[in-house]
Amino acid sequence: MDEKNTVALLKERLNKDSKDIEAALALANQFYDTGDASQAIIYYRHALDINPALPGALTDLGTMYWRNDDTGLAEQTFRKAIALDSGFGNAYINLGLFLQHAKGNIAEARAVWQQLLNAAPGHAAAGKARELLQETAGSTH
Repeated sequence: MDEKNTVALLKERLNKDSKDIEAALALANQFYDTGDASQAIIYYRHALDINPALPGALTDLGTMYWRNDDTGLAEQTFRKAIALDSGFGNAYINLGLFLQHAKGNIAEARAVWQQLLNAAPGHAAAGKARELLQETAGSTH
């Protein structure tokens, strides 16, 4: 099924049941994957209205805010995901990358990646945190 039909079917499902979180997340992810930040934001926010306890959706929402140049909202959303689930590694990785690239604050980025290693050293994202710490070792920004 092509993207246009998929989106149409998912929107139809959501129109029939506005609490269909699977459809809302599928739409958000579809728009995320195609780089349509504005549309992804709409559907991530809708999914989070249904269930605010989704650190993955919050992290992806933060990424879309960042892509949309809404840097204040991006940082706030990444931090909210970490506060919601201190073991959700991808939020730490994305917050650190955001701090490094959008804010130019490598020291704070490194501190966030180190927090992940302290909080969840066995998480799948911990390897990426170690890699990023190694890549930025000696950086002074």
